[in-house]
Amino acid sequence: MSNNPNTSLVTPRRIMVRKLIFLLPFILFFGALQAQRVKASIDSSTIRIGEQITYAFQVEADAKDLVIFPEGQTFSPLEVIESYKIDTSFSGAKMNLIKRYGLTQFDSGSYTIPRQLVTINQQQFYTDSIAVEVNNVQVDTTKQGLYDIKDIVVVEPASSKVWNYLLYFLLVALIIGVFLYFIIRRNRKKAEAERKLPPFEQALFSLKKLDEEYREPSRGIDQHIVTKAYYSKLTEIIRRYLDEEVYDRSMESTSAELIEKLLQEKQQGKIDLSKETILKLDQILKRADLSKFARMSPGTGQTEADRIVAEEIVKETKEAIPAPSEEELMRDAAYREALAKRRKRRLIITSIVGIFTIVILATGVLVAVKGFDFVKDNFIGHPSKDLLEGEWVRSEYGYPPVIISTPRILERNEIPIPDSLRTQMDMSTFTYGSLIDQFYIVVNNTKYGGDQEADLEKATQGFISTLEASGAKNLLVKSEEYTTPEGTKGLRVYGSGDFPDALNSDKYSPGAYEMLLFTAPGVLQQILVAWRDEDKYAVEMASRIINSVELQKTVPTDVK
Repeated sequence: MSNNPNTSLVTPRRIMVRKLIFLLPFILFFGALQAQRVKASIDSSTIRIGEQITYAFQVEADAKDLVIFPEGQTFSPLEVIESYKIDTSFSGAKMNLIKRYGLTQFDSGSYTIPRQLVTINQQQFYTDSIAVEVNNVQVDTTKQGLYDIKDIVVVEPASSKVWNYLLYFLLVALIIGVFLYFIIRRNRKKAEAERKLPPFEQALFSLKKLDEEYREPSRGIDQHIVTKAYYSKLTEIIRRYLDEEVYDRSMESTSAELIEKLLQEKQQGKIDLSKETILKLDQILKRADLSKFARMSPGTGQTEADRIVAEEIVKETKEAIPAPSEEELMRDAAYREALAKRRKRRLIITSIVGIFTIVILATGVLVAVKGFDFVKDNFIGHPSKDLLEGEWVRSEYGYPPVIISTPRILERNEIPIPDSLRTQMDMSTFTYGSLIDQFYIVVNNTKYGGDQEADLEKATQGFISTLEASGAKNLLVKSEEYTTPEGTKGLRVYGSGDFPDALNSDKYSPGAYEMLLFTAPGVLQQILVAWRDEDKYAVEMASRIINSVELQKTVPTDVK
């Protein structure tokens, strides 16, 4: 067919086809009444040893019919290596099922795939047998160029990367664990220190330990080892007890100041301590000062006597101190409870701040080594990266089928078309996302009456108009011939533009697109992928989608 719009022979039929081509990007429709039938075909009747043949059933039935396909090795002498999922499409009350099997044979020769049985509502349908030729692989080493052996390239396996991440996380977890262990241990020590013995019991316990430190089993306190250290510890025990129970500045007062304060407390009636006991304490403090500062040693037996007097002073002081009132006891219990709660709250806050600091430092190290984008994409997440590295789906869309691999299953979309066109065309469109999203995929498959082939240039213009109607602007369009791996020729259209934002229609971001168009008698097939420039994973994803496109070689031209 000529693409020249000035062709002299312009029939109403050609005008109708041109209108259909222009409307293709805007129309979504699938469905036509078809008779119930079973067809079988293979994609190639001649293969080499080990190559795969795709055996396909096409079943047209009512939507409520029960269809059963062959199971097991029913294709012998060929071997079933894979059974694909059923591709189902609907048109009103009718459905179109396509079931594919991957077959192969590892011995050369001529083989016949036997008739296959498909059951529809317990009614049996048999396909025709199909001949297949399996050839040997011819190897001619005389025509093969010889090259030097390439150097070994060390490739880090994916599992090692996982182990590296795991080890890094384990190291961070270990640091957090050590941190928590030390702060919990320190908190327990503080709590134990706060739960020490009462002052009186603590003083008696300290005096007993002092005896054990300076007393020999059979001779008593050894005068040769009695130094100022002994009297320093002895007076410290007494002072600490008085500091907690009588005068809160006993530890920092001189001996004379402490005795004077005790006499004042006695005169004011605050403590019922005898003057004789105060004088005994005064004598012990003076001997301690002489021992510490004048290096004078007490006489024989004086050290033991002072030790006994120190214990009597502690006991008499306890008896002289008025018993605490019930209100004081309750106030002390409330204080201890509040102290415990404050300690627990401080422990929780310290733990949270510490863990957060460790995580921030670990993240900072990772950012410094790997970069911010690496950390953000691998640990925070990136939608396109998740699509790219996820499980892809290879499926067929429309009929004749467009076989394509995508990160998600494409969804069928439908829009109304004029009644005058419904009986003359069969169209199906499948999409993922939309033009306002980060990534957009469209597969459009159309059959129309006649044996004319579509004008790909005009179909391109129509599709570009559709993108502009959807909000795209400043579109740059480039085109070139394209051939699929199996040899189907078509047109590749690509370029860039500004695409609208999903949240703000007045905001645009730069993006790119790529489209493949194929035509055959009575058929037009289009595949579009569009993405945003800032999405670094989208380019690889789009390339993978475009390179996966495969078209069925045999295309029926009738449309019912």
